[in-house]
Amino acid sequence: MIISDYFLSIERGLRQNTSVSSIEVEEALASDEYNGLLRCRAHFWDGSILNIHEAVSTELGYPVRIVYAYTYLREGKCVFRYDNAPHHPEIITFPHHKHTDEDRLAPTDQPGLSQVLSEVEGWLDA
Repeated sequence: MIISDYFLSIERGLRQNTSVSSIEVEEALASDEYNGLLRCRAHFWDGSILNIHEAVSTELGYPVRIVYAYTYLREGKCVFRYDNAPHHPEIITFPHHKHTDEDRLAPTDQPGLSQVLSEVEGWLDA
């Protein structure tokens, strides 16, 4: 898989999600055929937003997210954020962790975008 195919697959998946009302692709930069940076924003029907930031390599034939952050916002406030910034070595799943709306930390495995979107759906149905 080349990085441009990965970028297209993410955009296609977001567009097929019926809860997503619009998508803004801020950056989809390829540093070479297999590595790149994606920054985009998915707007949901209720006005909430999911910011997506990934640095990805597809050299192995499948996407490996080197750096990621998924931030879900409602009414301008962070509901949750998954990321792998290496600033919480005390977390058992270091560097992977989740911030909640009260900025509490939780250990987590690296989530896939589909898992994050499922969690967003739970908030949309609340």
